[in-house]
Amino acid sequence: MGGHECGGRSMNAMSASAVAFLRALDRNRTRVAAQFNLTGTELRALARIVETGGITPKMLAEALQMTTGAVTAISNRLVAMDLVTRVPHPHDRRSLLLELAPAAGQIAQTIYDDFEALIARAVRDVSPEDQARLGDLLAAMALSIGAGDARELNEPR
Repeated sequence: MGGHECGGRSMNAMSASAVAFLRALDRNRTRVAAQFNLTGTELRALARIVETGGITPKMLAEALQMTTGAVTAISNRLVAMDLVTRVPHPHDRRSLLLELAPAAGQIAQTIYDDFEALIARAVRDVSPEDQARLGDLLAAMALSIGAGDARELNEPR
């Protein structure tokens, strides 16, 4: 395989393609965040809240690899924007959950619909069989790279 340069370092074609794909996703996240007057980190937090249905600030901090103080600042802003609500934790009266506010449901749906349309455009010339194989490969790679993510998403609230 031919080498590709990335920051002065040589990468194989697969790694270089993965970096290019991730950068494209980052640019899209930045665009979408700006569209809704959010930062990229706030958008990531909002997405995690949508995915989990409700998450403690501590779990959100771990998922975002941030301090709980930083998550408090982010959640304060999301609450002020009526995108997130704080509700009592159903099993731990010392804790609370961050949940998607009713007003944010349409925004979240728009973000996910736009992402699905973006991916559909990206693979429009790829056969359904190759799309299925690519989906399987991406899922396997995600499992291999971050096996902990699946456990985090399925933890009881």
